[in-house]
Formats: sequence, structure tokens, C-alpha cells
Amino acid sequence: MRRDKEKAFELRKQGKSYKAIKEELGISKSTLSDWFRNVPWSRHLKVSNTKRTRTPEHIASMHKARKEQLESLYSQAEGEANVSYETFKKETLFWAGLMIYAGEGEKRSKHNIKVTNSEFYLHSIFIKFACKYLMIEIAQIRCGLILYPDLNASLCKEMWSNALSIPRENFHKTQVIQGKEKIRRLQYGVAMSIISSTVLKKKLMKWISLAQNERFKDAVIV
Repeated sequence: MRRDKEKAFELRKQGKSYKAIKEELGISKSTLSDWFRNVPWSRHLKVSNTKRTRTPEHIASMHKARKEQLESLYSQAEGEANVSYETFKKETLFWAGLMIYAGEGEKRSKHNIKVTNSEFYLHSIFIKFACKYLMIEIAQIRCGLILYPDLNASLCKEMWSNALSIPRENFHKTQVIQGKEKIRRLQYGVAMSIISSTVLKKKLMKWISLAQNERFKDAVIV
């Protein structure tokens, strides 16, 4: 047994945590985990240490640190939005995406970017906007369908999947309207394009806020 391993076992038997052993001996947590994985008394010690450290005060401290970290991240996203807006506002696709979300996007949720509409082309434009300016991949986009009972759910999903180039496995469970009106109103129902990201939602809403204050000097009012 290597000398530092012997010392690590001695410290572990004294009740030291992986973190404490790492700080004293400079051995990585992954290496310590490998050494103690199949040692019964070490596993019991790990459970005991976990219970001892997860006091209400410790949990509250963790929550506070997490909250501060997220607030810093959100502030950074909005700061980036301020800077990038000045460049992006010169581009047609950027304005198209903002206007689609201003008109058809969900505003209340802090965590989800969601566009709801029955037109393929509006979703397609917004997805192009999201990929270019929010810098996401198609795999990060989810879709949901709202259909009347007389519509073929599988056919509608196939149509939307092909039109938006989004895999069928990225679709949520289809919602079927169970109101008084059960006849077909829309040929392929209503779709929702969904991106789950609080940071990106902050950035998008900041852009929309800036756009609302834009002064269109060259606009002609008839």
C-alpha cells in the first residue's frame, strides 16, 4: 500500500471527510472514492457525515449560496443582452423573432420560453431566431400539440415534426381539447415550441424590453 493511501485510511478512520483528506493530502475525491468504495465501515461513516453536515443551518446556507449564484447568472445574462441588442437589432431575423414572441409568446413563466400558434411558418421563424441568437440546438427545443378529438394525433405530430425539423421524441404528450366544441377547427391543431431555460428567458425578455423603448426615426405613420 502506498504511503499516502495508508495515511488516507488513518484519517478516514478518524472520521475525516473526503474533502478534509483531500485538503490535507492532496488526493482527489475520485481517487478516495475508489479506495473506500468497498470498505463497509467507510460507507457507514459517509452516511453519518452526511447526516451530521445537513443541518437546517447548513441547508439554509446552501440555498442562500445557490440563490446568489443564480442571481449573478441572471444579471450577467441581462448584461449580455444589453450589449448584443445593439448588434442584433440591425438584423431582420432578430426583429422577426422578437415580434413573434411579443405577440405569441408566454410572458408569465420565469423558466420557459414558449410560443403557441397554429402556423408552421411562425414556429419555423422563431426556431431559427432561437438557434441563431439564443445559440441553442434543435435538440433543446420541445414541442407540444393541442388538438380537437377528431384530429389524428399521429398524423398531426408527423406534420409538425417534418415542418419544424424537430424529432418526434422531442414532443410532449398531446393535449386533446375536451370542451363542447369537438369538431375540427384547425387542420393540424395548435403547436407549442418550448425552450426550458431561465437564463435564456431573462435574455429574451430583456431584448423585448429594449425593443419597446426603441425609437424608429425612419418609420412612416400613415
